[in-house]
Amino acid sequence: MANKKYLGFDFGGTKITAVLAKGNGDIEKRVEAKTRKLRGVSDLINQIHSIGQQFDDFDHIGVIFPAPLSAEGITLFAPNLMGWGSVDLKAKLEKAFQHEVFVDNDATAQAISVKLFDKGKKYRNFVYLVVGTGIGGGIFVNDEVYRGGKGYAGELGHAVILANGPVCGCGRRGCIESLASGRALARRAAENSREIRDSPFLSSIPLERLSAEDIFSGRRLGDPFCTLLIDETVYYLSVAISNYINEFDPEAIFLGGGLMKNDRSLIRELKESVDRELGKYYRDVPLIKVADKTVELAPVALAIYESSEAKK
Repeated sequence: MANKKYLGFDFGGTKITAVLAKGNGDIEKRVEAKTRKLRGVSDLINQIHSIGQQFDDFDHIGVIFPAPLSAEGITLFAPNLMGWGSVDLKAKLEKAFQHEVFVDNDATAQAISVKLFDKGKKYRNFVYLVVGTGIGGGIFVNDEVYRGGKGYAGELGHAVILANGPVCGCGRRGCIESLASGRALARRAAENSREIRDSPFLSSIPLERLSAEDIFSGRRLGDPFCTLLIDETVYYLSVAISNYINEFDPEAIFLGGGLMKNDRSLIRELKESVDRELGKYYRDVPLIKVADKTVELAPVALAIYESSEAKK
């Protein structure tokens, strides 16, 4: 594995990033392009293949996709990419590259990267939660990634924690993604026009441009409405994380995604809230932020993990 090279593609709704790396995680080359998401499936496959032509001398290919995939590599539903329901992504990529291609959803691949390149090395059982524009996750059980019966396990963002809550992109109500993701945080702020008007910080930002980053900036400046919104987000996330601890009994919870980058105190606040939520079932489960490079190496980690050399 140490002498092999791995080509990884992070296939997102906004951009496609390709990296060539060694088995130890050293990145040798990186290419980025804007996703041509409005031109259909075939054009996007061609775009990935075209980007791949800029690389040579690789042994395995990993591609991660921002939506659930079956064990066979067939997409279930892609909220940020039109026309990607029930597409055999693995088969199409292998036809284009004339090479074996390993595919998985982005959050599961990031969990694998936590295992291979981050502090997940020391744990046999852990949960990874990515909190960004949306919320996703990955699970390791007894030192192996858990994918479930058909490959769809790890959709942690679609656990309902508030009955009849906001409609989620998946169609259900009250999912943690609809309450505590970056998109949800900005939406919850925008829905409260009176509070925004009275907010010393947010009142100067047009509603259509309001982002989760703005709300964190407002809290740092002491804005009371921003502080309330983030306190609510911490509460919602702590309810979900407490549920995951009770369900999976992990040795650790790893956290990634854009929201985790906004405030150094967020992990501490989450830990305190989770400990309260666990009540009489309290266990001291550490909450650990992952490194940015760990996320970047996710498609490479997938290729390493799934290649025959890694499984021997």
